[in-house]
Amino acid sequence: MDAQQLIKETQEVLKIGELRKKIKDNNFLYYPKYNIYNEIRELDKNKLSICPQGGGFVKSVDITNEDFLKDVDDGIITFVKNIPLEYSKVKVFHDHWNDQYINAYTTVQRWNGWAMPMVNLSNIKRFNTIQKHNDCKEPTDLFKIISEDKISIIDFNDREETIIESQLIKVNGKDVKVFDLSLGWTWSEY
Repeated sequence: MDAQQLIKETQEVLKIGELRKKIKDNNFLYYPKYNIYNEIRELDKNKLSICPQGGGFVKSVDITNEDFLKDVDDGIITFVKNIPLEYSKVKVFHDHWNDQYINAYTTVQRWNGWAMPMVNLSNIKRFNTIQKHNDCKEPTDLFKIISEDKISIIDFNDREETIIESQLIKVNGKDVKVFDLSLGWTWSEY
């Protein structure tokens, strides 16, 4: 082996070592161009196991693959510790609502690929109206408004009351009082 080859192999080993440390120190593999986060599940030898944030199939990536390393070098792939909780105002709905929606705030964070909406009290009331309009009148279909700061709903599986208290989130630097309606429901965004 000549000196050039030895230098090249040494650089590759150092590069892989730095990459391993970067992976170990972070929780997500991130694609900035698409704003997509993949959870880092495990690094075993050269095999990195990842899955879409919030759920999905686990896939493996060889961290020594030239295309992967090039994407890391070019910034197409980066590694981050946390997902930023920057809220955006969106419209969310359930499939049975027939073009009806409520206004909500979401981040890029997902549960099994579904939106995790934060909703103000007026949109909780709109939710109940839409549900009633769609013949959803069971206690598991509607929120009970207890006060300006507390709502509840009967859990579909356990048939127990789930209490949801309001919380403040920052949206464009302003505090907004909302309720977390993720609840393991399948919310879609317009």
